[in-house]
Amino acid sequence: MIISKPLYEKLPYLYFIVGAYMFFSYDRAGTNIAAAMFYIVASIVWVKRSCFRRKSRISQTVAHIRIPEVIYEYYPFVFLAASFVFFKHLHQPLFLAAAILLSLVAIKSLILRQQSRKANPLSTGAGHRMF
Repeated sequence: MIISKPLYEKLPYLYFIVGAYMFFSYDRAGTNIAAAMFYIVASIVWVKRSCFRRKSRISQTVAHIRIPEVIYEYYPFVFLAASFVFFKHLHQPLFLAAAILLSLVAIKSLILRQQSRKANPLSTGAGHRMF
């Protein structure tokens, strides 16, 4: 099955939107499991495409400590999922502030990765910063 390139490029975002809509709109366990599956598939597709499009193969380091690539690649999605849970279930101001901060860190990281992998590959030997 062949789909058009514009639709193909937007599929992970569509999966995220469907998963988020299901998570925030319904409170049944089955729907939350389906929403989590959409979210997980979207993050896997996004990471796989991002890794394939990466122009430089450099080691990921944070403050001179080597971190596993799987943690580096998926931490923004874990942060974003945690912020969704905080927004939906925990309504204390502290948790809402934490949800906003987690969302901002995750979105910033994803935007920076997408920009660096599209146009300006990082030089060899440089490390990635998590924050």
